[in-house]
Amino acid sequence: MSFINLFKSLSNFQFPYTLEEKPVYESNLWQAFNGLRKSDSLPITAFKAIRSPQNESLIANAIHKSKVLKIPGLCGVLEIFDSDPQSTFIITERVIPFPWDEIASLRRNAESLELGIYQIMTTLQFLDSFVLGTIGKGSIFIDSKGQWLLFGLELCARVTEIDDPDQFLDRVSAYSSLVGNSSPSERNYRKIDAIQLSSLISQIFGGRTMVPKDWQTSLQALAAGKSTIRSFMNKLQSTETWKLNPLIEVYQHLKELHIKEPQEKLVAMTHLQNSFFENRDLYHNSSPNFLEGLIIPEITDIIKWLITNQGNVASAVARIIPLLATFLDVSVVKGYFPDNSKQLIYDSFGLTDRQIRFLLLIYLPKISKHLNKNEISAKIYPHFIQGMADSDKTLRLQTLKSIPTIVPFITERQLNNELLRYLAKTQVDVDVEIRTWTVIIITQISTLLSKSSGNRSNILATAYTKSLKDPVTKPRLAALHGLAKSIDLFDVSTIANKILTVIAPGLLDKDPLVRRKAKNLFQIYLDKLENEAKALQEISTNEFDAEDIDFDQYGEVDENADDSELVKQFMDTLMLTAMPELTLEQTKTAQEDEWRINGERTQDAGWDGLHSDNGRDFTNAKPANGANATPVAVETFWNDELNQDLDEDAWDDQNFWDEDAAIQENEASIPTMTNVPKTATNTTKRSANSMISSKSRAHRLKSTVNSTRPQKGKPAERKAIDDEEDDDAWIGEW
Repeated sequence: MSFINLFKSLSNFQFPYTLEEKPVYESNLWQAFNGLRKSDSLPITAFKAIRSPQNESLIANAIHKSKVLKIPGLCGVLEIFDSDPQSTFIITERVIPFPWDEIASLRRNAESLELGIYQIMTTLQFLDSFVLGTIGKGSIFIDSKGQWLLFGLELCARVTEIDDPDQFLDRVSAYSSLVGNSSPSERNYRKIDAIQLSSLISQIFGGRTMVPKDWQTSLQALAAGKSTIRSFMNKLQSTETWKLNPLIEVYQHLKELHIKEPQEKLVAMTHLQNSFFENRDLYHNSSPNFLEGLIIPEITDIIKWLITNQGNVASAVARIIPLLATFLDVSVVKGYFPDNSKQLIYDSFGLTDRQIRFLLLIYLPKISKHLNKNEISAKIYPHFIQGMADSDKTLRLQTLKSIPTIVPFITERQLNNELLRYLAKTQVDVDVEIRTWTVIIITQISTLLSKSSGNRSNILATAYTKSLKDPVTKPRLAALHGLAKSIDLFDVSTIANKILTVIAPGLLDKDPLVRRKAKNLFQIYLDKLENEAKALQEISTNEFDAEDIDFDQYGEVDENADDSELVKQFMDTLMLTAMPELTLEQTKTAQEDEWRINGERTQDAGWDGLHSDNGRDFTNAKPANGANATPVAVETFWNDELNQDLDEDAWDDQNFWDEDAAIQENEASIPTMTNVPKTATNTTKRSANSMISSKSRAHRLKSTVNSTRPQKGKPAERKAIDDEEDDDAWIGEW
């Protein structure tokens, strides 16, 4: 072994591909592993050779021909590692073996099988100058775009290079026994590929009798070696089966789409959408990867091109709608939504065309299964919710019906704030169906509404109350249906305080059906309350022992009743005591105190300027004994506050408010009255019509006097306060 080979063998960690541990395909010659290229994560398939002395020549020929043959329809070879006999790899593009275990479902779509056979025959035409000798069930693989490919060049040889036909036929027999194929009986090596192809076609359709009738004659000629592959293909192209298969034409347009101009791409897409709407089953049960790798990506790219370059132009929208319908249907069928397809959905929701938005709403329940919460709440919901306010009632209704689908994916703020606002508007929509569906939708999403602070109970009670007042019977019945479904969401307190009052108007509904349903529903809720009451009674039996009271006796007057005992009890409670006698000195002191305290209050304002001849100011005279005045305690009664409230309710007496303002102004000015002339404090005038309840005024006056009268103060301050008291004291006389 050379140094280079030895180094490569010891340095397996430098293998530029990462392979899976479990093979996806195994035979006596090869093991196929899926993997990724380390440099760019390109998906690949690595065919590892299983070398042995018996198959060494077969492996060597396959490796050699894989290096030199670059023909469309063969598995595309990326790299070959053959320096180490123990680690011989043929690296190809990602392919999968033909799913023979799923052939029963594939046979439901005969057009798809015919397309695959067409692809194999096209490849064999390119190899017309070669003999493969390995065509069979194990030689068919499918690439990422659903195209049928051939792998296995173990016997491949150019016709001109076969010097010994018998030796070549012996190798074919050895290969067939090694891989489990039947050995051909034909000894003409130039007919081996045709015979093997006819056998493969019969196996694909499940027997020669299952092959399309207009193919059977040509197939028999091919199996007998009387027809070449090229001649066989030409005959098939003239049959009705071939002509009526639109998938072949669609494939012919799409396989070169990447090199076509935009207008040519639109023509190809037109063929695709026409075939889809004529027979949607053509794209169901198709070959693996045909939709995911070819149809969906091409439709996605052309729709994005239309949206980007032509926007909302009417002609562009007319092209987008059928393509979008095709895209959504095949994507949902396959459950295939890569990032590129998701972005197309987000962009389509942002379009203003109603037909496009309506189409998206139809498929939204199936699309949402392949999207996460953040994708829907952030990228779909902002456009979705605009349909609730659309001027077209059909779009409003379809948006409304789609709410239960989208609610589990939106945020709590979007649900309890934005969405409920729109539902409140649709509940008063002009369309009866929209009003009815609004109640149904509220019922369906009720379990997801926020429970905080009784929010859910209030929302449901308000919504059902409003619908029960609807002038049309259908929304009222929907409200009763919602109440019946929501009974478990209400606690007994809410039922007693709110829900029964919601149902009660339905008992007097003009429609007998509504009355009957309301009565039954009312009884259901009432039964729930009674069951709760029974539970409470069992708990509180020993805690409460209240007796019934006959309130009819209250208020009755019995003229013959003997009240003597009641009078006697009242008199016994009176505590009558004699007033103590006052001495002469005590009487004199009391009189002086009374004059000292109350004298100035009874003086008229005209006494303010009175002076003696000797210039003495009597208004500033102090009491003889020099004692300071003490506040008089005001006795309050239990109904003083009530009387005050009654007086304050005299909101129509404007003078009352003016006088209160004057009193408050005087009170506020008391601390600064020391320097105010007496003439200013005594010139307040009152209107004759300002008289109000004397009791309430006296109450306010006394409270004001007691709160502002100082216990001690300078003579000037005392005089100012006393003057203020004199000014208001007369009101009490009224």
